Amino acid sequence: MSLVSHWEHEYDKVKLRIHGLFTRMEMAWMKLISELEPQEFQAIIKLLQRGHDQAQYVLKNGELPGDEPAVPWELSHGLSILRIGNATPLPQSPDQLATRVLQDGSLLGCRKWELLDLLWSEALLKWIENLRHHATFGTDPAVVQMERDVTLAIAGDWGTGPFDSHAPAVSVANQMQLAQADFTIHLGDVYYAGSHSQEDVDMAGWPMGSHGSFTLNSNHEMYSGAHGYFKELAKRFPGQQGTSYFALINDDWLVVGLDSAYASDAMNLYMDGTLNEPQITWMKALPKRKKIMVLSHHQGFDISGHHQTALYQPVCDALGREPDYWYWGHLHNGIVYATQGGLHARCAGHGAIPYGTTSELNGHPRILFSETQDAKDPDYPLRVLNGYAKIRLVGEEIFEEFIGEDGSVRWSST
Repeated sequence: MSLVSHWEHEYDKVKLRIHGLFTRMEMAWMKLISELEPQEFQAIIKLLQRGHDQAQYVLKNGELPGDEPAVPWELSHGLSILRIGNATPLPQSPDQLATRVLQDGSLLGCRKWELLDLLWSEALLKWIENLRHHATFGTDPAVVQMERDVTLAIAGDWGTGPFDSHAPAVSVANQMQLAQADFTIHLGDVYYAGSHSQEDVDMAGWPMGSHGSFTLNSNHEMYSGAHGYFKELAKRFPGQQGTSYFALINDDWLVVGLDSAYASDAMNLYMDGTLNEPQITWMKALPKRKKIMVLSHHQGFDISGHHQTALYQPVCDALGREPDYWYWGHLHNGIVYATQGGLHARCAGHGAIPYGTTSELNGHPRILFSETQDAKDPDYPLRVLNGYAKIRLVGEEIFEEFIGEDGSVRWSST
């Protein structure tokens, strides 16, 4: 079977699911309209239009427009699904669009997990259903003692579950298991929309650390109002005490896991990281240590490492200083940034989602490493390796490795 025929077959298998999804979305949309103020309704229509126009622009020009902020690709099919206006249909199947890699490494195509995969619309559906209905925010965070010699295994954006024909997430989880980590930490994103069923199925194979495991909140969990996320905490991550932020501590290190999604702007689909007051108050009261590591879903720098995001300064202010290390996900890449000031920043958002070489980072002076190794995946010929970050803390020292799904050491700090 040719690659195109394979994906046409896969597309046929999800047609019924997509039909049901569209019906549910229309019903949820009608319900939401009855609850919205006129200005809110117009703002959402504008968002859907921007998502559609952005996709059309990229299809025509090959890249995102440089004169306005990007919007989440989950919005792309919204106008046509909800039958608003006379939107020109976007490609919906692999035979209508050959996959290509954008400069940020995203795969533009219609196959599973690619930017125009119709099933991303489930995130839009859940966003509509839960725009006014969020889970209760937990405020009893765990502060866990760790040994002076401790190993952490960190993966971001891992929650895809097994693919139909292969399983990068499983390969990454197997490699994490081999690390024999004391603590494993998921930086957030369970796909497509962090619903209860997706959290239950897609996190079932998460490799548990010998002393504990943690998982962070994210934009995708928030699409379902974080209801599925908090239920998952109770089921699989009891050491987290039902709270979406936590700390690991010893005499030398303070490792702080943050919820950067709960207070994020819903009208921007929770794409930008934000801290709420309970976390800020808690962070200010944490015991001070010589070294600080921050873990979050959202990033502190833009993808190139050139500009700080709106999350950066509030984190530094709450901690009383810049952290020494900061690991984030959200961007589907494995990236190691050059030290800026005293901060060593890392992106470990390459846990499972297929992505390609991030050409905009080629030769960039602030990038020490970004993943470019061909994954040799016949179903995703443009995909590079997925992986995770392995961190060992020994006293004040830190030893970092980015490990590929094949077990290879892709980057090391030593």
